[in-house]
Amino acid sequence: MDDVDRRAVLDEWFRTYADRLLAYLLHRTDRETAQDVLQELFMTAYRKAPDVPEPPVGWLFATARRLLANKRRGRRRHDDLLARLADDVAATNDEPVAELKQAFAQTLAALSPGDREVLTLSGWYGLTPAEAAQALDCSPNAYNVRLHRARRRLSEHLTSAGYEAGTPAGQLAEALRG
Repeated sequence: MDDVDRRAVLDEWFRTYADRLLAYLLHRTDRETAQDVLQELFMTAYRKAPDVPEPPVGWLFATARRLLANKRRGRRRHDDLLARLADDVAATNDEPVAELKQAFAQTLAALSPGDREVLTLSGWYGLTPAEAAQALDCSPNAYNVRLHRARRRLSEHLTSAGYEAGTPAGQLAEALRG
C-alpha cells in the first residue's frame, strides 16, 4: 500500500469511525486524554494500515482500549514517582537539601513524561548516553538533544517557580543553563 492509498484509507476510517471512537473514549476518560488517544490511534492506524483487517472497526476499538490503558499506566507511574519524591523530601533533615529535593519534585511533575524519562534515565538510573538512547530506541545524538532540551525546560521551570540564584534549587537551575 503506497502513501496515497494509505492516506485515503485512513481518511475514510476517520470519517466513518472517529465519532464512535471518541464517544467510547469519552465514556472512559476526560476530553483531553480522549482526544490524545484518538490522535495516537489514527497515527498507529496509519502505520499499520496494510495489516488492519476489514472492516477495521473492531481493530480500531481494541487499539483505542490498549492505548488508553497504556496512558493510565503512565499516569499511575507518574503519581507513584511523585509520591516517592514527596516521601524522600519528608525524610530529609538537611533544609537546603530538602528544599532542592522539593523544588526538583515539583518541577519534575510539571515536565512532560518524555522529559522526565530522559532526565531520569541518566540522572537516576546511571545509564550512559548510548544506553539511554538504546532504551528510548533513538540514536545517541537524538538522546543528547532530548536531554539538552529537557534540562533547559527543567531550568526554566525552576527559574519561573521563583527559586533564587543563592538557593540550592536556583543553583541547580543555573548549572542546567550553563
